[in-house]
Amino acid sequence: MIERSFAINPAIDRRGLAFKAIAGLIGGAIGWLPVELASSGHSLTEVQTTWTLISGFTSMALMAGMIGGMIVAAEDQSVAITAAVQRRFIRGFFICAAIALPETYCSNQIFSAILRAGGWTVNQPGSEFFLVIARIVGWSLMGLLLGAGVGIASLSLQNILKGAAGGIVGGFVGGLLFDLIGALSQTGFLSRLIGFSVIGLAIGFFVVLVQELTKAAWLTVAAGRLKGRQYRLEGAAISIGRAEENPVGLFGDSAVQARHAVIEHMDANYVLRNVAVQAGTFVNGNRVETVALNDGDTIQIGGYELAFHTRVEPRREGVATTVAPSIARSSAGPIAAATDAPSLVRADGERLAIKIGAPTRIGRALDNEIVLNDASISRHHAVIETRNGAYMIRDLGSQNGTWLADQRITEAPLESRMTLRLGDVVLSFDG
Repeated sequence: MIERSFAINPAIDRRGLAFKAIAGLIGGAIGWLPVELASSGHSLTEVQTTWTLISGFTSMALMAGMIGGMIVAAEDQSVAITAAVQRRFIRGFFICAAIALPETYCSNQIFSAILRAGGWTVNQPGSEFFLVIARIVGWSLMGLLLGAGVGIASLSLQNILKGAAGGIVGGFVGGLLFDLIGALSQTGFLSRLIGFSVIGLAIGFFVVLVQELTKAAWLTVAAGRLKGRQYRLEGAAISIGRAEENPVGLFGDSAVQARHAVIEHMDANYVLRNVAVQAGTFVNGNRVETVALNDGDTIQIGGYELAFHTRVEPRREGVATTVAPSIARSSAGPIAAATDAPSLVRADGERLAIKIGAPTRIGRALDNEIVLNDASISRHHAVIETRNGAYMIRDLGSQNGTWLADQRITEAPLESRMTLRLGDVVLSFDG
């Protein structure tokens, strides 16, 4: 594998850097409030009571949860509060809050051990050095574990190390500045506010920065509602579509199907496979079914145009390309779906293609041929098959059932213009 130099494709997702850094900073600033309420009026030499211990651990867990929740929620680089954003925030909050409990204990123990080793006492000349060292080490450890928690909450093993690196940097800076800011402001509240904010900002910033510096391939939205947005291509298979579950989500365009295409990473190659039978996927103006992508290729899906970039020189052995040469994309937009092919038609007129000569699975999961993103739909709800030249629909044990003429069925033949209901989704069969 021949890698290109970084200078060839140095595109850093500045939008992603800004979103996660600001999200971490806001999380740290909000999380500072409960810590300040718990620690205000207390000193290092004060004997800890059960109540001060509980309030201290709880407030640190809330602070860590806010930083983790905000950074993980900022993955979409949008201020819109969607269901997916809420789920990510909750996951990040609780994972980082749980990690904060042992992290706070370990940081406090190390902090106290360094002070004891240095013989630190209040107002003793020369002992301030050990206080600063203890603060830097304790805060760095706190940042390391918190950053690792952000990586765990993002469900990526690689992000654990990236988050930990950002946490160490943020904790080091926060610990280094703590006593300096405290000496200038004559109070610890400003030191804690700036310190926690710096930790959150550094974790968010470095998680994205390391991802950007190490990414092998990515998509940039060149045209469409999300113009300027970048998507890193990580993992063996990256689905593209309108559903929130897709790693590459193309929202706000009815021409984009719930699961429209898939990019598969095989060795050094990135291969695009079309899933949308009727609407189609286009590469450099040609409709394709399977094609190996090259750096600079333009992918057209609905009204979106995506530029593919890679830093890795691909190998072409064993990669077949399937192009539909008779169907080209016009400058006016994507071709209209064929109306003579068998399909299910939604109430808004969207046609969902049925495979000819192969089963067509229907459900909420992205591995179905027809994806219905509705809470009433089971992950694998039903399947349409052909038998003796006729189309049959078979329920796959769905929770809310498959219905024909208000009768729940296990299996039934389909006739043209027949209305069926899967869960709460009403469809008509056009065969």
